[in-house]
Amino acid sequence: MRLAVVAHSDGRAALPMLRTADGQWRRARSGEGVAEALLRLLAEATGTTTRGSFTIRSWTHRIAVGERSIGVDQTNESVIVGDAAVVKWATHLQDGPHPAPRRIAVLRDAGFGGIPQPWGLVTWRQPDGAETLVASVDQYLPGAVDGWTWAVQLITDAARDRRPGPAIDAARDVAALVAELHAALASTATVATMSDAQRWRDAALNTLESVCSLEDSHAVRVARARRGEVAKVLDRLGELGGSPVIEGHGDLHVGQILRADGRFVVTDFDGNPVLQARERILPIPAALDVAGMVQSLSHAAVVARKYTALDPQALAEVDTQVRAAFLDAYTARIGQLGHAGLYDPDAVAPFRTQQVLREIIYAASHLPRWMYVPDAALPALLGEGIPT
Repeated sequence: MRLAVVAHSDGRAALPMLRTADGQWRRARSGEGVAEALLRLLAEATGTTTRGSFTIRSWTHRIAVGERSIGVDQTNESVIVGDAAVVKWATHLQDGPHPAPRRIAVLRDAGFGGIPQPWGLVTWRQPDGAETLVASVDQYLPGAVDGWTWAVQLITDAARDRRPGPAIDAARDVAALVAELHAALASTATVATMSDAQRWRDAALNTLESVCSLEDSHAVRVARARRGEVAKVLDRLGELGGSPVIEGHGDLHVGQILRADGRFVVTDFDGNPVLQARERILPIPAALDVAGMVQSLSHAAVVARKYTALDPQALAEVDTQVRAAFLDAYTARIGQLGHAGLYDPDAVAPFRTQQVLREIIYAASHLPRWMYVPDAALPALLGEGIPT
């Protein structure tokens, strides 16, 4: 058995391979023991070891048996082993350097319990020397549900039944989780330069220009009509020089928050896929993660309205209450943890605005059926009277 990095039409893939009786190598399938073999390797190699261009990082002595596939997403093929661990093979390699190995190691060393327990990971050194993630092993969480399911359902129930309590409680729990995540990453804190701030500002304004050049949708027409107002909000990112930054999540939204056994955990530290690899590893303001969560909660409300007949006023009230509960709880918890200085609430509005603009581009380029979300979200965001 071996792990091979191979080229394909879309780039590179890390593939588990199995040797046949005639000495040839072929792609291994779930159930043929390659994922089990990776667990045995991790159990034998606790710590960090290097084999050729591969580096193995292990934090476990556990093994498990019995494999079943849970399918392929955009970047990984996942195999559950013994209902104990999930092995992910990177079937579409990101360019390196990859942000996940360091961030997961920092979180683990800090004792952060808000992620599925990491068992280990394997990275591959590319020809240019940069490392990228080729395989990872995490604790398996039976029955885990992602936020595009649990958040939409809670918001739907709250608006339909006029009982916002459970949705508000969940928002507060997730806010505490995000604050604890940021506190665990506080050891990575540095200070943003004026060049960093200018880069954030320029990227956001370029995103606005890209949106305004797209074919018509409601959101695109709103962006064009209110371009000056939106630009003024985004321009504030240029004022963040000198503010603290951390190696945060970087692509935080409700879909990255799993609910399992009555608790929430954060997943997917691959960084923002719209950025180049060299940018994905850079530190960010904590407010960027906060903004991503807040805006995605608003998007969950849009999705709820799409699939269930709900009173618009009731839904608007729930949306407002849930987002306010998240922001209040995050602010309180990050302060309790002694890291209030990491968070600049004034940066949330421009980062939220940038996120909606990116959603417009994503929908136009990759998923047109998603356009209904930014079509509703951008006017709603501007209608909140965000200070300019």
